[in-house]
Amino acid sequence: MNCRSLPDVADLDEYRRIYHRNDLWRPAVEHVCSQHGLSGEECVRGPDGTHIVYFVGEAHVVKLFVSLFADDFTAERLAGAHLEGRLGVATPAIVAEGEVSRWPYLVLTRVPGRPVGEVWAGMGAAGRRRIATQIGEMISRLRSVPVDGLEPLTVDWQTFLSEQVESAPSRHGGSGFAWDLPGQMREYLVSAVETLAGDTDAVLVLADITDEHVMVSESDGNWNMVSYVDFGDAMIGHPDYEIVAPGVDIAKGDADVLRALLVAAGYPESELDDCLRRRLMMYTLLHRYVKLGEVLPPIPQASGAGDLEELSRIMWPF
Repeated sequence: MNCRSLPDVADLDEYRRIYHRNDLWRPAVEHVCSQHGLSGEECVRGPDGTHIVYFVGEAHVVKLFVSLFADDFTAERLAGAHLEGRLGVATPAIVAEGEVSRWPYLVLTRVPGRPVGEVWAGMGAAGRRRIATQIGEMISRLRSVPVDGLEPLTVDWQTFLSEQVESAPSRHGGSGFAWDLPGQMREYLVSAVETLAGDTDAVLVLADITDEHVMVSESDGNWNMVSYVDFGDAMIGHPDYEIVAPGVDIAKGDADVLRALLVAAGYPESELDDCLRRRLMMYTLLHRYVKLGEVLPPIPQASGAGDLEELSRIMWPF
């Protein structure tokens, strides 16, 4: 196949079928490398994710963006450049951008560290609290960053919430509870529309601070957050929405970790209450990428929840 000839992907099923076809992607990545002075560097396929990622030598990354999620390229390019040097940890710098066979791409610098999910279980309670604090500190810095120049990332928040309310029952179906989760959810989200209707604060949210994107490194027996990767889901939205991804994917029902995250992010101890818990549960149900059937298995106590209120106390303990 010509290095410039990448497939037009019609739908997600087709993309899944070809996602691991390195014979399709590698020639395109090598072509990108030749265009930007990286010829001869070893190209190694990166971890699975939404888009096609290759590590190029020790210093660079090439990321090809599938057209099914074309907005991710805009978000990654705008937010990545906007946040460089502003988060207190290393982030990938954009070296070059372009298009190959109608697939946009970015050439990025590699950042230090390894995904925190690879070492979280063996880190120890103190280490987990320290990483949670550092994530919270990054979120606090993020909330203070001006959003001027990020207009393409603006979301009509009320329309967004309404759309997420409509899609929530199907998104969270099959969660395995004996009680009527969809029925309780419909009632719960009716109040969510009213409760969250006043959420007009507009900050840049990354919306995907997960254990794959938080990078850590060990020194003298201590783990620390050293970098953050992936801005493809960034948008202008409400600050509470940001907490959902690290809350469910990293804290996983650990009250000490969650409290460390929230306090460092700027939530006063006095506001870690039932009102905040309910808001965070609402945003959990409305989050684009959260499916209860996928996030609950690592939280053993969740299987014993008798209703949605009890589940919220398990997922969001303070």
